[in-house]
Amino acid sequence: MGKQANGHDDNVILFPGLVPRLVDKGMTSLKEKKYYDALTYFKQSTELEPEHPQARYGLVITNIELNRLAEARMHCESMLHEGIGDYYDVLQVYVSLLVQLGDYQEVVKLLEIVIAEDKLPAKMAESFYHLLEFSRQMTEGYDSVELEKENDDDSFELVSTTEELIQILEKGNLDQQWGAIQQLSQHDSLKVEKAYRSFLQGRDNHPVLKSYLLQTLKEMNSQETFDVHKFGENFKVAIEDLEDVFHEKFGTSVLSKLETTLAQKNPSLFEMVQQVWWHYLFALFPKSPEPLDINIWACALHQMGRQLLEEDSSIEEMLTVYQVEKEDVEKAVDHLKKIETLLFSMDHNEI
Repeated sequence: MGKQANGHDDNVILFPGLVPRLVDKGMTSLKEKKYYDALTYFKQSTELEPEHPQARYGLVITNIELNRLAEARMHCESMLHEGIGDYYDVLQVYVSLLVQLGDYQEVVKLLEIVIAEDKLPAKMAESFYHLLEFSRQMTEGYDSVELEKENDDDSFELVSTTEELIQILEKGNLDQQWGAIQQLSQHDSLKVEKAYRSFLQGRDNHPVLKSYLLQTLKEMNSQETFDVHKFGENFKVAIEDLEDVFHEKFGTSVLSKLETTLAQKNPSLFEMVQQVWWHYLFALFPKSPEPLDINIWACALHQMGRQLLEEDSSIEEMLTVYQVEKEDVEKAVDHLKKIETLLFSMDHNEI
């Protein structure tokens, strides 16, 4: 196997079967309801092979499961425009998304064209006809419904919706809680702030969701200080002092070091470990990895990437490249794997 000078084609030759392996891992994660894992694997797959139909469809379904309906719609639209995947299967999901998003006018416009072409598979025809009729009724009644809303005192509805979302945040599953955080960010009230404080202090709440909530508070320009319990530790966080996790100085420095030793030689491997690294940092957020040694973490990521690709994972040569001690690197690799494994388990109190 020789060395090639160009980029993307090299990756396919260097790592035969990599994309199918990533897609399989994505499908497995999706079936196991590990949606954030699935999203990572499908993103990696499409970065390496943008037109892979199963990977693109996986992005759609995973975003739906995560209640990221706008993102799922975008992926559906691009698949339809690019002719990727089974057209009618993708169309069926797309129409369902439009209904959930309340874009009934687009449903009517789209289905009238599709049905006029008279090419619908028999098994889908009835469903599409029903959706078309439903959407027509919704668009016809749209103006009167909006007028009624304007004349109503909707303060009670707002309170009710807020309290329902807070209940979901307190008692829902992982994905419901993620959606509740996202929606509650639009509800500025003391009740919401109290719910956020309780969630961040809860020992049984997922660490990634706490990271997401802190990031959301940062984006909301909160000036408050919150008590946080994460990975067995209690600490205070002043939101205005938080650094954006995706631009964290130390994290970027580690990747810069890794880029000099890995990006040119194995660009696809470099892309993979970048995902692992930001995933790990997001779990720890707002804390930083320990020790704060760029070489140790660059070496650990390099080593973990080689293990993920089932390459020769001998560490001795890399210790010389990065000028680090074996024990330090092995400890860092172990912690990367531990966090990655436990991220999607609700039993994170064991960490």
